[in-house]
Amino acid sequence: MSIPFRSSDEPLPDNLLLGNQTIGGVLALQGIYRSLPLLHGGSGCAEAIRTVMSRHFREPVSIQNISIQDADVILGGNNAVCEALQHAIAGDNPDVIAIIGTSLTVAAREDLEEITKRYLDENLQAFEDKLLLTLSLPDGEGSMESGYAQVVQSVIEEILRSRPKALPKKHRNRINLLPGPHLTPGDVMELKEIIASFGMEVIVLPDLSSSLTGHLLTGHTSLSRGGVPLDYLKEMLGSGFTVAVGRCMEPSAKLLRKELNIPYRVFQGITGLQETDEFFQFLLELSGNEVQVKYRWQRQFLLDCMLDTCSTFRGKRIVAALEADHLRSLSQWLSEVGVKSFEPVFSSPLSAQIHDRRILEQEPVQAADLWVGSSYSESMAEEWGIPFIPFGFPVFNRFGSSFQVSVGYRGTAELLNYFGNVLLNGREIIR
Repeated sequence: MSIPFRSSDEPLPDNLLLGNQTIGGVLALQGIYRSLPLLHGGSGCAEAIRTVMSRHFREPVSIQNISIQDADVILGGNNAVCEALQHAIAGDNPDVIAIIGTSLTVAAREDLEEITKRYLDENLQAFEDKLLLTLSLPDGEGSMESGYAQVVQSVIEEILRSRPKALPKKHRNRINLLPGPHLTPGDVMELKEIIASFGMEVIVLPDLSSSLTGHLLTGHTSLSRGGVPLDYLKEMLGSGFTVAVGRCMEPSAKLLRKELNIPYRVFQGITGLQETDEFFQFLLELSGNEVQVKYRWQRQFLLDCMLDTCSTFRGKRIVAALEADHLRSLSQWLSEVGVKSFEPVFSSPLSAQIHDRRILEQEPVQAADLWVGSSYSESMAEEWGIPFIPFGFPVFNRFGSSFQVSVGYRGTAELLNYFGNVLLNGREIIR
């Protein structure tokens, strides 16, 4: 479809409601122990991403910059990339290094894959027990979840490439969990506890629950302080099943099935009564163990919350500016509580590309009872006079966003009460 050119004296309202795929890639790497993302782009790109992520998680973020200078564009940036790799190995000696190309990398026509391949061939011994990833994640394309998913798939591809020829022994009581970027570290921890309650081992990629949830460690390191260790990550090749949370994680699950015949199942977000029931039934059948009493009680509590709040949700219109998988998860849950409509703020890829506020002048937004989105959209909700709930990424002016739980029976009940209180009072209640 061709887009007609139209001149205008009006400034382009550039209000980014969603994260870009560069941030998504960096986020995924935080869930791998002793990893280091090296961002190949303009000076200050890494610092900008570090600032956004640190303000949201309120934790140190592992990221460094390979700055593209004028001379690199003319003569090539081989030396800068090789020096950055050499410095990383000699300094912090990370287990996983990811060279991430940005939009400026594309503009400079740098072939990062060729540069890193040549460097790896010349330094095989230094990378014998490490992973070296090369990804192109231009921030002008895709979304936060696409960058996140590409990193996860790239990690699995490298592990498969370096695996021994003999197939690993299958462990039926071990599950690979691939959580999407719409899940908080608190969500990941909740899912790990639920799976463990059925007597099953779980390997999480990436595991943000042990990385961006609070560390009181002394000293400084440029590497991620938590997440799944590389040697344990390799054990996922012998798992009996893979659970992907979010459609963006399905390609990684498919890859494991194709290469190792590991079956998989995709859940939208494990939020809401129906999908949580399906998740527990799936674990019950897979493990052969009964559901623990505390989860039966949590289900009863959720049902009571649904009865208490049904009149508050009935007939309400809700709009949201969230990533695609997050939208699907919330939509599925809100349909259970009688919400009249749940729609994204941007209704088409075109409107999302041009960030035109006039596209917001439509009936679903004007008649909305609640706006759900990141801190980027809070001012826009205020302009429209719509009650706002900070949700997704990033959330700047709230403590504990990364600890919020919205999965399982307990998380759904908390979400139900949270949303219900805002609808009931017409504003967010901060205690």
